[in-house]
Amino acid sequence: MNQNMPYFGLHSSTKLVALARSRMHVNLIDIETGTIEAYFKAGEDRFLNSLLVSGNGRVMVCGDETQKPFPLLVWNLTSRQLMYDLRIPYHEFVTRLAAITYEGHYVCCVAQEIDESEPEPGINFIVVYDLQSGTLFKKWKPGMNCVALDISSKDGCVLSGHDNGHICIWDLTTGNCRWTLSGHVAPVTSLRLDPTGGSFVSLDTHGRDRTIKLWNVTTGQLVSEFTPTNPITAFEILPGGEFVVVASSGSAHPTVLQLRGPQLQSADKQTTAMTTTYGDETTLEVDLSSDFLDDVAAAGAVAAASATTSAAVVSR
Repeated sequence: MNQNMPYFGLHSSTKLVALARSRMHVNLIDIETGTIEAYFKAGEDRFLNSLLVSGNGRVMVCGDETQKPFPLLVWNLTSRQLMYDLRIPYHEFVTRLAAITYEGHYVCCVAQEIDESEPEPGINFIVVYDLQSGTLFKKWKPGMNCVALDISSKDGCVLSGHDNGHICIWDLTTGNCRWTLSGHVAPVTSLRLDPTGGSFVSLDTHGRDRTIKLWNVTTGQLVSEFTPTNPITAFEILPGGEFVVVASSGSAHPTVLQLRGPQLQSADKQTTAMTTTYGDETTLEVDLSSDFLDDVAAAGAVAAASATTSAAVVSR
């Protein structure tokens, strides 16, 4: 695996694909034995700079920084064959800004025009490819640079975070912008859709805006938000949208944010830890991280004073 670009994804419960140290191919590795069973190579002297794997492990998309303009390479992991070499004339893909649907039917990516007469690239835009046919499916030009993407067939949408702090929710069927959301005071550099649908989380991972926000995809409403003392460097929303796991600077342990409030019906939800029910709320019985004790106290005070849904914190 390449240490500077540690990109990987699960192919199955026993195998994963990972970018090789040379970046010239992708290895298929047995998780139990650590042996390389096969590798994927698009051609000689091609250096890969990104790797996406669909949630079902059947489709892999990589960026290639050698060819000009930068293409997207799409592999079928089941047949182990290159399916498509996607390109747009006089444009290149910003391959670090891309996302793929769970079943691998669609991939979205940021693209920008190549104009050698201009010292700086123009405003980028968003494209969606249908990976069942290898054709361009949707194209959006919001008029502001996109700095984060996510996509979901279940919710039928593409999320885009922009450098002005706005979030756009694009309809995959109609192509229309369902909602333009505001609330962040810095570029939204990371977006995560709930795998089961219905909600997503947004954050500026550069720490300029430390507030992490949970949104409803359908209505565009802000469901909850939380601002920790230390900046959050990475996060993941768990299926169901009730829990968000975060890593923060200065903390050696991950922290779990739990959505709770009088409007939530969480008593029927299953958790892996022992739970205690307080009225309409269910919380995990685990020790609190010392780094977040002050934040928890503040969040508890807000929750007690308001009947609206709030974010609470517990730590593993």
